[in-house]
Amino acid sequence: MSNIDDRINQEWIALNAIRGMVKIASKGSMTKSTYDNSLDLGGALYPELLGPEKSVLKRERESDTTKEYRQKAELQSIKNSTTVSALKLVLTDIDEYESLISLAQGKKGDQKRTDQLKRKLGQLQKAKSELEIKPHSENQLIFRDAYNVERDFPELSKGHAHRDFELPDGNYLRLRVLHPDKPEHITGADIIYERHDKNSGNVSIVVVQYKIWDEKKLYISDSRMQTQIQKMKAFTCDKGICSHHQGTNTYRFPCCTGFLRPTDKLQNVEQKFISTGEHLPICRINDCKSKGKQGGELLEYDKIKQVSLSTELFEDLFNRGKIGSRELTPHELKELYDNTSVIDSSDTVVIYAQEF
Repeated sequence: MSNIDDRINQEWIALNAIRGMVKIASKGSMTKSTYDNSLDLGGALYPELLGPEKSVLKRERESDTTKEYRQKAELQSIKNSTTVSALKLVLTDIDEYESLISLAQGKKGDQKRTDQLKRKLGQLQKAKSELEIKPHSENQLIFRDAYNVERDFPELSKGHAHRDFELPDGNYLRLRVLHPDKPEHITGADIIYERHDKNSGNVSIVVVQYKIWDEKKLYISDSRMQTQIQKMKAFTCDKGICSHHQGTNTYRFPCCTGFLRPTDKLQNVEQKFISTGEHLPICRINDCKSKGKQGGELLEYDKIKQVSLSTELFEDLFNRGKIGSRELTPHELKELYDNTSVIDSSDTVVIYAQEF
């Protein structure tokens, strides 16, 4: 596999995890959870991977005009032995086109005389907006920034910078992104999502591990994959947070907390961004696995679809409190986090989200 293929995989798996988190937080809003919005948020949370100057996927979403000026700047930089800014080239041309168009203002036949120039100016202005490094506004980051949000809940990782947002329903979302020192080390992505109940003071969590599969097949027999699955199992099933307490009157599904989410591979950056995926409870992996041609263990869509949840069902059921861990008290959550070993960002992007 080439370096560019690796980079696409790394960006794609992280982008899908961020989009999955956004869909949970926005209660399934399709307007907020677009790939473009998720790319903008990802660029703010993890600029080394998804920032506008780094991301291969982001570059391919740009207009042809922007790509043209990036190429032009790159080659002029080589020619002149100095850094040439694509944005500066665009701004220079915008000035020229605006001055030419202004000459025709007020004259008869203005539209006919300048229609092509105005069309080109529009393309340049779009390129300008794509090239400008802007502060991440509310619209760019999907949710409104929130500052100095007070809360007193146990936290998984206090040593990492967080960012607070206000959600459309009035709740708050605190995000941390833990990631490898080098983006090229990424092999997968995890979401750890907390949903706090303001009435009871308790919290339910869910952990989703994103992995890329190819042609609806995911091999799980290599040691790294087995280690990651076991760590998730130790963090969820083995801690008893999947055990349902008696005496609750609310109907819900079993308290599965850990899910494996195979994600369709992006074959090339030009194709339309779309990813279907199933959420498979990790406790059902052994029931669904089969043997591959070389003897390796794998998961296949046809074998997991009877026990897995589609993305839409997963998001809706978690937000309704029908799946995820049983409700944990703050003390139980603190004990869980104090003894955790699930966080290892040496080869995985971890998106830690707290909704409260």
